[in-house]
Amino acid sequence: MLTGLLLLLAVVAASPARAERLVTDLSDNMIDINARFSGTDLMVFGAIDMDIPQDDGGHGVVVEGMDYDMIVVVTSDPKDMMIRRKERISGIWVNKGMEELSGVPGYYALGTTRHLDDLLAPAVRKQYQIGLDNISLPLSQGLDAEEREGYRAGFIRNMKAKGLYKEEFGNINMREGILFWARMYFPANMPVGDYKTTVYLVRQGDIVLSRTTGLHVDKVGLERMIYNFAQQSPAAYGLVAILVALVAGWLGGFLSRKVS
Repeated sequence: MLTGLLLLLAVVAASPARAERLVTDLSDNMIDINARFSGTDLMVFGAIDMDIPQDDGGHGVVVEGMDYDMIVVVTSDPKDMMIRRKERISGIWVNKGMEELSGVPGYYALGTTRHLDDLLAPAVRKQYQIGLDNISLPLSQGLDAEEREGYRAGFIRNMKAKGLYKEEFGNINMREGILFWARMYFPANMPVGDYKTTVYLVRQGDIVLSRTTGLHVDKVGLERMIYNFAQQSPAAYGLVAILVALVAGWLGGFLSRKVS
């Protein structure tokens, strides 16, 4: 029996390993924002190397039970944000509370091959913070469940309305279960900074592999100079903005009188 077991182990050890390899990339690793920038698309693409022995040259190989799905998550650098809760009192909307959030992405986009509910269990989605329902929002511990849900729902709703948070199901295309690509849209109001594009390889409800690619978003030209000036000298920037507004108003009135 011992001889048989050793022979079996030898056969298993000698058999070719079945392992996946995920290769991903972006159509561009830099987005420049200038005065004419109105949003842009980037292509996320890649391939799955299944490392399967292929007698037919590797074309058209389909192995039962080895179907894959893909998930793409794009997030910007985390930053601090403020949420304000408003209530209507005597017909007037007033601030009734606020929450400061630390380490929240200013941009979050998700793409999938199928609906997210069909790919991963809720516990796995929460573990990897995949999907808008699973983004971690560090709210105050003193809030009750209703207040926490209110702040959370309001924040997600506002970010979706600005086009900065979004989910698209079924927008990742796959060919023969090997090649994949997805077109991700970045709006004009996207925050600058470093982004991460993470591609998850999913098989039978589990995340098998993941790969992350960097993306940098920055202002260029005159926009870069104005942005730096506003960030480094906010008081001077405010005074210059007021001065420009006054001059523009005076010039508009002057030209109007001349024309009339």
